[in-house]
Amino acid sequence: MKTRYSDSFIIKLLCAVVFSSIALIVSAQETSTCAENLKTAQSLFDKGQVDQVSAMLVDCMKKGFKREEQIAAYKLLIQSYLFEDKLPKADSTMLTFLKKYPEYQLSPTDHSSFVNLFNSFKVKSVIQIVFHIGTNMPFLTNVHLATVSSEPVKKDYSKSFFNLYASLEAKYALSRKFEVNVEGGYSQSSFSSVENFLGFGNTNYTETQYRIEVPVTTTYNIISLGKFTPYLRAGIGAAFDISSSAKATFIPTDINNSDTHTGPDIDRNDSRIFMDLFGQAGIGLKFKTTRGYLNFE
Repeated sequence: MKTRYSDSFIIKLLCAVVFSSIALIVSAQETSTCAENLKTAQSLFDKGQVDQVSAMLVDCMKKGFKREEQIAAYKLLIQSYLFEDKLPKADSTMLTFLKKYPEYQLSPTDHSSFVNLFNSFKVKSVIQIVFHIGTNMPFLTNVHLATVSSEPVKKDYSKSFFNLYASLEAKYALSRKFEVNVEGGYSQSSFSSVENFLGFGNTNYTETQYRIEVPVTTTYNIISLGKFTPYLRAGIGAAFDISSSAKATFIPTDINNSDTHTGPDIDRNDSRIFMDLFGQAGIGLKFKTTRGYLNFE
């Protein structure tokens, strides 16, 4: 079967292709022009014609430069303003530069005028926002053992490794070594017990707890090893029980009765403490990335 397209559809399709091609060509030309402008501005600066540098770069500062090109353009602008004794413009441009690239490290090739002005500014992170995600394992302490059997029997407890812990943390630097941290986290953990019921079968009990945890801690950065920094953490916090529920299942061992019985969900909130206080201690390693860190704790 053949499909016939109308002339208007073909015309629209050709127009779309042509306009897309023109847009790509214009974008490529803009990028190329800005790169050429940067080379020309550098050449003008080297010749001492610093008063013409800003006119070559201003239009490309908002868009048109790649990251490395924009950094070079900022440095060239700042040096030009300094050579022209336009100190307020040099200061404001340096401030804009540091806001955009707060982690810029001086290079041996940087001009002394740029270095001096750069060192007159102090860049300090005020608050870091950290997202944590991981797992947790509960460690059980039995206060009072109760059995479903009329005779005392042994219970086998197990803990799930694949639980969930996620939190959002605000870190404030007290110094290069110490940070104070306030965290709000969501915790889900579960545990199970298996008990033999008078030789007739096994009773499986599984409980899952959901909690909100609010620790306040201090971290100590031990030493910086290039991009790696090991650290210690210690503090206290409060945990609030949102929900605790359980499910019980009876699995018969009698071959004549193989039906598994599962009961309804059991609400355990009434027999669980609403708020716990806890201590926290930890050790971690953070790896420096662009404008942030990747932590393993």
